[in-house]
Amino acid sequence: MAGATHNVRVTFSGLAYTSDPVRGGSAPGAEAGSSADRFERDTLDILKRLSRHPIDPGPTSELLADLGFDSLQVLELVGELEDHFNIAVPLNALTHIRTVDQIVAEVRRLVGQQEVAP
Repeated sequence: MAGATHNVRVTFSGLAYTSDPVRGGSAPGAEAGSSADRFERDTLDILKRLSRHPIDPGPTSELLADLGFDSLQVLELVGELEDHFNIAVPLNALTHIRTVDQIVAEVRRLVGQQEVAP
């Protein structure tokens, strides 16, 4: 079967990757925004759901100053992120997190650590 192509589909914790030699498939994270989009999109959805008023969070939006979150909502956010991404967010990590970008980066880091752990 010379010249035959094979498609391979691999799924890791909700991330899907399809290898297609004809279309030039690439690994997750290799293209700008591939897996990052999922982390940011899901985090934004959770933020909007937890907010007590309509918000339009952006990457530089601050939880307290811009989005109006209080300490209870921040803890609710942490719980939702932990459940959604199957991670454990250490409470001391919250001391340096102020913006949506920082939240997404921390979630991405924790998910990455979990996928590497045996």
